Amino acid sequence: MIVSLVHRPESWWVSAVLKTIRAVALVFDILTFPVHLIVQRPWRKRALSRRIKARIIQTTPNSITVRSVSSPCDLHLRLVRDGVTSMESMLRAAAARWADRPCLGTRTVLSEEDEPQPNGRVFKKFNMGEYVWRTYVDVEKEARHFGAGLRELGCQPRQNIVMFAETRAEWMLAAHGCFKQSIPVVTIYATLGDDAIAHGINETDVSTVITTYDLLPKFKKILAKTPKVDTIIYMEDQLKNIDRDGYKPGIKIIGYKDVVAKGVSSKIEPVPPSPSDTAIIMYTSGSTGVPKGVILSHRNMLATLKAFADAMPIYDGDILMGFLPLAHVFELLAENLCMIGGEDTTVLLTSVSPEY
Repeated sequence: MIVSLVHRPESWWVSAVLKTIRAVALVFDILTFPVHLIVQRPWRKRALSRRIKARIIQTTPNSITVRSVSSPCDLHLRLVRDGVTSMESMLRAAAARWADRPCLGTRTVLSEEDEPQPNGRVFKKFNMGEYVWRTYVDVEKEARHFGAGLRELGCQPRQNIVMFAETRAEWMLAAHGCFKQSIPVVTIYATLGDDAIAHGINETDVSTVITTYDLLPKFKKILAKTPKVDTIIYMEDQLKNIDRDGYKPGIKIIGYKDVVAKGVSSKIEPVPPSPSDTAIIMYTSGSTGVPKGVILSHRNMLATLKAFADAMPIYDGDILMGFLPLAHVFELLAENLCMIGGEDTTVLLTSVSPEY
Protein backbone atom coordinates (compact mmCIF):
# COMPACT_ATOMS: atom_id res chain seq x y z
CA MET A 1 0.00 0.00 0.00
CA ILE A 2 1.31 3.43 -0.96
CA VAL A 3 0.45 6.35 1.27
CA SER A 4 0.71 9.79 -0.24
CA LEU A 5 1.58 12.58 2.17
CA VAL A 6 0.32 15.92 0.95
CA HIS A 7 1.90 19.01 2.50
CA ARG A 8 -0.66 21.75 2.83
CA PRO A 9 0.85 25.22 2.92
CA GLU A 10 -0.13 27.27 5.93
CA SER A 11 -2.67 29.98 5.25
CA TRP A 12 -1.42 33.45 4.38
CA TRP A 13 -2.68 35.01 7.62
CA VAL A 14 -0.83 32.48 9.82
CA SER A 15 2.36 33.19 7.88
CA ALA A 16 1.80 36.93 8.23
CA VAL A 17 1.25 36.69 12.00
CA LEU A 18 4.41 34.61 12.51
CA LYS A 19 6.53 36.98 10.45
CA THR A 20 5.12 39.96 12.36
CA ILE A 21 5.97 38.34 15.71
CA ARG A 22 9.52 37.61 14.53
CA ALA A 23 9.92 41.19 13.33
CA VAL A 24 8.62 42.64 16.61
CA ALA A 25 10.94 40.36 18.61
CA LEU A 26 13.94 41.40 16.50
CA VAL A 27 13.15 45.11 16.91
CA PHE A 28 12.68 44.61 20.67
CA ASP A 29 16.06 42.85 20.94
CA ILE A 30 17.80 45.65 19.03
CA LEU A 31 16.20 48.41 21.12
CA THR A 32 16.81 46.75 24.49
CA PHE A 33 20.35 45.50 23.82
CA PRO A 34 22.02 48.77 24.94
CA VAL A 35 19.91 48.71 28.11
CA HIS A 36 20.99 45.12 28.72
CA LEU A 37 24.66 46.12 28.38
CA ILE A 38 24.28 49.02 30.82
CA VAL A 39 22.29 47.11 33.45
CA GLN A 40 23.79 43.62 33.26
CA ARG A 41 27.38 44.53 32.33
CA PRO A 42 28.11 41.05 30.94
CA TRP A 43 31.84 41.79 30.56
CA ARG A 44 32.12 42.01 34.35
CA LYS A 45 30.48 38.61 34.77
CA ARG A 46 32.83 37.20 32.16
CA ALA A 47 35.82 38.62 34.03
CA LEU A 48 34.54 37.21 37.33
CA SER A 49 34.08 33.82 35.71
CA ARG A 50 37.65 33.84 34.38
CA ARG A 51 39.33 35.05 37.56
CA ILE A 52 41.54 32.77 39.65
CA LYS A 53 39.29 31.47 42.40
CA ALA A 54 41.62 29.15 44.32
CA ARG A 55 45.25 28.16 44.69
CA ILE A 56 46.95 24.89 45.57
CA ILE A 57 48.74 25.43 48.89
CA GLN A 58 49.86 21.89 49.71
CA THR A 59 50.44 18.66 47.82
CA THR A 60 51.11 15.23 49.30
CA PRO A 61 51.26 11.80 47.65
CA ASN A 62 47.64 11.21 48.69
CA SER A 63 46.01 14.64 48.66
CA ILE A 64 45.92 18.17 47.32
CA THR A 65 44.90 21.10 49.53
CA VAL A 66 43.22 23.95 47.68
CA ARG A 67 42.46 27.31 49.30
CA SER A 68 40.06 29.97 48.06
CA VAL A 69 41.63 33.35 47.28
CA SER A 70 38.42 35.20 48.24
CA SER A 71 37.78 36.57 51.71
CA PRO A 72 35.50 34.33 53.81
CA CYS A 73 31.89 35.45 54.23
CA ASP A 74 30.23 36.24 57.58
CA LEU A 75 28.74 32.74 57.93
CA HIS A 76 32.13 31.16 57.23
CA LEU A 77 33.73 33.35 59.90
CA ARG A 78 30.93 32.56 62.36
CA LEU A 79 31.50 28.82 61.92
CA VAL A 80 35.18 29.33 62.72
CA ARG A 81 34.46 31.70 65.61
CA ASP A 82 31.92 29.31 67.17
CA GLY A 83 34.35 26.40 66.97
CA VAL A 84 32.21 24.35 64.59
CA THR A 85 34.45 21.47 63.50
CA SER A 86 31.94 18.70 62.82
CA MET A 87 28.38 18.16 61.61
CA GLU A 88 27.41 17.44 65.22
CA SER A 89 28.71 20.78 66.50
CA MET A 90 27.11 22.50 63.50
CA LEU A 91 23.62 21.44 64.61
CA ARG A 92 24.34 22.45 68.21
CA ALA A 93 25.48 25.88 67.04
CA ALA A 94 22.38 26.28 64.85
CA ALA A 95 20.05 25.30 67.70
CA ALA A 96 21.78 27.67 70.11
CA ARG A 97 21.55 30.56 67.66
CA TRP A 98 18.11 30.07 66.09
CA ALA A 99 16.36 28.24 68.97
CA ASP A 100 12.61 28.60 68.40
CA ARG A 101 12.65 29.35 64.68
CA PRO A 102 10.97 26.73 62.49
CA CYS A 103 13.55 24.32 61.08
CA LEU A 104 11.96 21.18 59.61
CA GLY A 105 8.32 20.83 58.62
CA THR A 106 6.14 17.94 57.49
CA ARG A 107 2.66 18.17 56.04
CA THR A 108 0.04 15.93 57.61
CA VAL A 109 -1.57 13.37 55.31
CA LEU A 110 -5.34 13.39 55.78
CA SER A 111 -6.08 10.54 53.38
CA GLU A 112 -4.73 8.64 50.39
CA GLU A 113 -6.65 7.44 47.35
CA ASP A 114 -5.97 5.75 44.03
CA GLU A 115 -6.34 7.86 40.90
CA PRO A 116 -6.64 5.70 37.73
CA GLN A 117 -5.02 7.12 34.59
CA PRO A 118 -6.25 6.76 30.98
CA ASN A 119 -3.29 4.47 30.22
CA GLY A 120 -4.29 2.04 32.96
CA ARG A 121 -1.70 3.12 35.51
CA VAL A 122 -2.80 4.09 39.01
CA PHE A 123 -1.31 7.09 40.79
CA LYS A 124 -1.47 7.71 44.52
CA LYS A 125 -3.18 10.95 45.45
CA PHE A 126 -2.58 12.50 48.85
CA ASN A 127 -5.08 14.81 50.52
CA MET A 128 -2.83 17.06 52.53
CA GLY A 129 -3.27 19.06 55.70
CA GLU A 130 -1.14 21.82 57.18
CA TYR A 131 2.57 21.74 58.00
CA VAL A 132 3.69 20.63 61.43
CA TRP A 133 7.00 22.29 62.27
CA ARG A 134 9.95 21.30 64.41
CA THR A 135 11.96 24.22 65.76
CA TYR A 136 15.76 24.20 65.82
CA VAL A 137 15.67 23.22 69.49
CA ASP A 138 13.22 20.41 68.69
CA VAL A 139 15.46 19.14 65.88
CA GLU A 140 18.59 19.12 68.04
CA LYS A 141 16.78 17.38 70.89
CA GLU A 142 15.16 14.74 68.65
CA ALA A 143 18.49 14.03 66.94
CA ARG A 144 20.12 13.63 70.35
CA HIS A 145 17.39 11.23 71.49
CA PHE A 146 17.58 9.21 68.27
CA GLY A 147 21.33 8.86 68.66
CA ALA A 148 20.96 7.69 72.25
CA GLY A 149 18.24 5.27 71.11
CA LEU A 150 20.65 3.77 68.59
CA ARG A 151 23.14 3.17 71.38
CA GLU A 152 20.42 1.49 73.45
CA LEU A 153 19.88 -0.88 70.51
CA GLY A 154 23.56 -1.83 70.60
CA CYS A 155 25.01 0.48 67.95
CA GLN A 156 28.47 1.76 68.82
CA PRO A 157 30.49 4.88 67.94
CA ARG A 158 32.43 4.51 64.67
CA GLN A 159 30.29 1.51 63.70
CA ASN A 160 28.69 2.11 60.30
CA ILE A 161 24.92 2.41 59.81
CA VAL A 162 23.23 2.37 56.40
CA MET A 163 20.67 5.03 55.48
CA PHE A 164 18.51 3.50 52.75
CA ALA A 165 15.64 5.97 52.65
CA GLU A 166 13.94 8.58 50.53
CA THR A 167 14.18 12.26 51.37
CA ARG A 168 12.12 13.33 54.39
CA ALA A 169 12.57 15.21 57.66
CA GLU A 170 13.38 12.02 59.57
CA TRP A 171 16.27 11.35 57.16
CA MET A 172 17.98 14.53 58.33
CA LEU A 173 17.12 13.86 61.97
CA ALA A 174 18.41 10.28 61.84
CA ALA A 175 21.66 11.38 60.18
CA HIS A 176 22.30 14.01 62.84
CA GLY A 177 21.39 11.45 65.49
CA CYS A 178 24.18 9.27 64.13
CA PHE A 179 26.57 12.23 64.15
CA LYS A 180 25.72 12.79 67.84
CA GLN A 181 27.22 9.38 68.61
CA SER A 182 30.13 9.48 66.12
CA ILE A 183 28.35 6.85 64.00
CA PRO A 184 29.27 7.06 60.29
CA VAL A 185 26.28 7.21 57.93
CA VAL A 186 26.45 5.05 54.81
CA THR A 187 24.14 6.59 52.20
CA ILE A 188 22.70 4.39 49.46
CA TYR A 189 20.32 5.64 46.77
CA ALA A 190 16.83 4.17 47.07
CA THR A 191 16.72 3.81 43.28
CA LEU A 192 19.61 1.32 43.05
CA GLY A 193 19.09 -2.31 42.16
CA ASP A 194 19.07 -5.09 44.75
CA ASP A 195 22.63 -6.26 44.03
CA ALA A 196 24.04 -2.73 44.28
CA ILE A 197 22.27 -2.11 47.59
CA ALA A 198 23.48 -5.41 49.02
CA HIS A 199 27.02 -4.61 47.85
CA GLY A 200 27.07 -1.30 49.76
CA ILE A 201 25.69 -2.91 52.92
CA ASN A 202 28.10 -5.84 52.87
CA GLU A 203 31.16 -3.78 51.95
CA THR A 204 30.66 -1.46 54.93
CA ASP A 205 30.06 -4.36 57.34
CA VAL A 206 26.68 -3.01 58.49
CA SER A 207 24.27 -4.72 60.90
CA THR A 208 21.71 -1.89 61.25
CA VAL A 209 19.80 -0.32 58.36
CA ILE A 210 17.57 2.76 58.54
CA THR A 211 14.86 2.80 55.88
CA THR A 212 11.26 3.92 55.31
CA TYR A 213 7.88 2.21 55.40
CA ASP A 214 7.63 2.47 51.60
CA LEU A 215 10.99 0.77 51.04
CA LEU A 216 10.47 -2.12 53.47
CA PRO A 217 9.05 -4.47 50.79
CA LYS A 218 12.09 -3.80 48.59
CA PHE A 219 14.51 -4.31 51.45
CA LYS A 220 12.79 -7.53 52.52
CA LYS A 221 14.01 -9.12 49.28
CA ILE A 222 17.57 -7.92 49.89
CA LEU A 223 17.90 -9.47 53.36
CA ALA A 224 18.90 -12.84 51.93
CA LYS A 225 21.96 -11.14 50.38
CA THR A 226 22.96 -9.25 53.56
CA PRO A 227 23.64 -11.90 56.23
CA LYS A 228 25.05 -9.46 58.84
CA VAL A 229 21.95 -7.23 58.97
CA ASP A 230 19.98 -7.96 62.14
CA THR A 231 18.18 -4.66 62.83
CA ILE A 232 15.89 -2.60 60.60
CA ILE A 233 14.74 0.84 61.71
CA TYR A 234 11.91 2.20 59.57
CA MET A 235 10.48 5.70 59.31
CA GLU A 236 6.74 5.33 59.80
CA ASP A 237 3.97 6.09 57.32
CA GLN A 238 1.36 8.56 58.59
CA LEU A 239 -1.59 6.33 57.65
CA LYS A 240 -0.46 2.71 57.23
CA ASN A 241 0.72 0.11 59.70
CA ILE A 242 3.70 -2.12 59.05
CA ASP A 243 3.35 -5.74 57.94
CA ARG A 244 5.98 -7.76 59.82
CA ASP A 245 5.36 -11.03 57.99
CA GLY A 246 7.88 -12.55 55.59
CA TYR A 247 11.13 -11.41 57.21
CA LYS A 248 13.86 -13.90 57.93
CA PRO A 249 14.07 -15.13 61.54
CA GLY A 250 16.12 -13.08 63.97
CA ILE A 251 15.51 -9.71 62.31
CA LYS A 252 14.60 -6.93 64.74
CA ILE A 253 12.20 -4.38 63.19
CA ILE A 254 11.66 -1.14 65.09
CA GLY A 255 10.03 2.17 64.22
CA TYR A 256 11.85 5.50 64.13
CA LYS A 257 9.60 6.91 66.86
CA ASP A 258 10.32 3.92 69.10
CA VAL A 259 14.06 4.55 68.77
CA VAL A 260 13.52 8.19 69.75
CA ALA A 261 11.44 7.04 72.74
CA LYS A 262 14.29 4.78 73.87
CA GLY A 263 16.61 7.76 73.67
CA VAL A 264 14.32 9.96 75.77
CA SER A 265 14.70 7.61 78.74
CA SER A 266 18.36 6.79 78.04
CA LYS A 267 21.21 8.01 80.21
CA ILE A 268 23.75 7.60 77.39
CA GLU A 269 25.51 10.88 76.63
CA PRO A 270 26.51 12.05 73.13
CA VAL A 271 29.93 11.05 71.81
CA PRO A 272 30.95 14.07 69.68
CA PRO A 273 33.09 13.17 66.67
CA SER A 274 36.52 14.59 65.98
CA PRO A 275 37.13 16.43 62.68
CA SER A 276 39.00 13.42 61.29
CA ASP A 277 36.22 10.93 62.08
CA THR A 278 34.20 9.57 59.17
CA ALA A 279 30.87 11.37 58.77
CA ILE A 280 29.51 9.94 55.51
CA ILE A 281 30.28 7.03 53.23
CA MET A 282 28.36 8.03 50.12
CA TYR A 283 27.79 5.34 47.54
CA THR A 284 27.70 6.40 43.91
CA SER A 285 24.98 5.42 41.45
CA GLY A 286 27.17 2.74 39.88
CA SER A 287 26.86 4.13 36.36
CA THR A 288 30.34 2.83 35.47
CA GLY A 289 30.05 -0.49 37.30
CA VAL A 290 29.67 -1.47 40.94
CA PRO A 291 28.72 1.51 43.20
CA LYS A 292 31.73 2.92 45.02
CA GLY A 293 31.76 4.26 48.57
CA VAL A 294 33.29 7.73 48.99
CA ILE A 295 34.57 8.31 52.52
CA LEU A 296 34.07 11.86 53.82
CA SER A 297 35.26 13.05 57.22
CA HIS A 298 33.59 15.73 59.32
CA ARG A 299 36.48 18.01 58.31
CA ASN A 300 35.63 17.37 54.65
CA MET A 301 31.97 18.17 55.26
CA LEU A 302 32.68 21.41 57.14
CA ALA A 303 35.20 22.58 54.54
CA THR A 304 32.60 22.09 51.82
CA LEU A 305 29.93 23.77 53.94
CA LYS A 306 32.16 26.85 54.32
CA ALA A 307 32.91 26.84 50.59
CA PHE A 308 29.16 26.72 49.87
CA ALA A 309 28.64 29.68 52.21
CA ASP A 310 31.34 31.72 50.45
CA ALA A 311 30.09 30.86 46.97
CA MET A 312 26.37 31.30 47.56
CA PRO A 313 25.28 33.72 50.30
CA ILE A 314 21.90 33.07 51.92
CA TYR A 315 19.39 35.87 52.41
CA ASP A 316 16.06 36.21 54.21
CA GLY A 317 13.26 34.62 52.22
CA ASP A 318 15.51 32.49 50.02
CA ILE A 319 14.05 29.18 48.86
CA LEU A 320 16.09 26.08 48.11
CA MET A 321 14.31 23.59 45.89
CA GLY A 322 16.18 20.31 46.23
CA PHE A 323 15.97 17.92 43.31
CA LEU A 324 18.77 15.67 44.53
CA PRO A 325 18.09 13.04 47.21
CA LEU A 326 19.56 13.58 50.66
CA ALA A 327 21.65 10.46 49.99
CA HIS A 328 23.73 12.72 47.72
CA VAL A 329 26.25 14.68 49.77
CA PHE A 330 25.75 17.82 47.65
CA GLU A 331 22.08 17.96 48.64
CA LEU A 332 22.83 17.04 52.24
CA LEU A 333 25.30 19.91 52.57
CA ALA A 334 23.12 22.40 50.69
CA GLU A 335 20.26 21.79 53.11
CA ASN A 336 22.56 21.89 56.13
CA LEU A 337 23.87 25.22 54.86
CA CYS A 338 20.31 26.54 55.00
CA MET A 339 19.93 25.12 58.50
CA ILE A 340 23.07 26.76 59.86
CA GLY A 341 22.22 29.97 57.98
CA GLY A 342 18.84 30.03 59.69
CA GLU A 343 17.69 33.17 57.92
CA ASP A 344 14.09 32.03 57.38
CA THR A 345 15.28 29.93 54.47
CA THR A 346 12.75 27.51 53.02
CA VAL A 347 13.92 24.08 51.89
CA LEU A 348 11.65 22.23 49.46
CA LEU A 349 12.39 18.51 49.50
CA THR A 350 11.43 16.38 46.52
CA SER A 351 10.08 13.04 47.61
CA VAL A 352 7.07 10.79 47.39
CA SER A 353 6.53 11.65 51.02
CA PRO A 354 5.02 15.04 51.99
CA GLU A 355 8.18 16.50 53.44
CA TYR A 356 9.35 20.09 53.60
